[in-house]
Amino acid sequence: MAPAERADVIMDFSAVAVPAGSGLYLVNLGPDEPFGGGVPVTDFPPADPMTTGQVMELRPVPLKGADLSTPPAQLVLPAPPVLPPANAVARTITLNEEDSATVCVIDDGAGNIVEAPCADPAAPFGPTEALLGTLNPDGTSTPLMWSDATTENVAVGDTEVWEIYNFTADAHPIHIHLVQFQVVDRQALATGADGMAVQPAALVPDTNRLPELWETGFKDTVIAYPGEVTRVKAQFPSEGLFVWHCHILEHEDNEMMRPYCVGNTAACQQHNDAASSHMP
Repeated sequence: MAPAERADVIMDFSAVAVPAGSGLYLVNLGPDEPFGGGVPVTDFPPADPMTTGQVMELRPVPLKGADLSTPPAQLVLPAPPVLPPANAVARTITLNEEDSATVCVIDDGAGNIVEAPCADPAAPFGPTEALLGTLNPDGTSTPLMWSDATTENVAVGDTEVWEIYNFTADAHPIHIHLVQFQVVDRQALATGADGMAVQPAALVPDTNRLPELWETGFKDTVIAYPGEVTRVKAQFPSEGLFVWHCHILEHEDNEMMRPYCVGNTAACQQHNDAASSHMP
């Protein structure tokens, strides 16, 4: 699970033997570094089990009354509603990283990474910010700032598929305000030696994979993995100015958030007028 994702979980403690004075732990197996997908231990070391790996301690106690709950296997849940057919053309949006242009590093030959002037062969020390953007017809990405004019302008009541192209090195929990969407699938992109999707973007044939088992219901946040395009489908029922963004706090507070418009409202026009006034 990523930031902003939620799960309704039914726990049956009746068959769990917990020694007196002990507890059960909900643990975090994600890494103590930016998450890029993969399997704990195999692809990355999990979080420190003594600190960041601990989420919650559960202490079962003896039952004090009759258990009137329904066993999970006997639950009958309503089928999720079916979304209308989507528009013929999907909306293509992008996740991007802006490398530092002022702080660069180089290997000094002794195995040390040291700061150096930003000229060949020095490389940027790291990204300064992550940005959302749009995919151009030639497969390249246009990163955009919050103050740029809206590029996602949806008609009220339309159902759209949004294709999220991840050109960064990390996984991002993407949250779209207003709507509950369904995950359609994910598909691999051609990547470079660093594992990041290359530009122009190129879809890898026959790599489509269906949503994970826990993603088959309606959601408002989805993990977009690096080197992939993630597709979601949503209906936009109400007009207004809304936002979509990465739900990693450091990202959404540093430009990884964009407005989108449903219907040509005054709020949408006000944002775009302000964007025009900022253009050189």
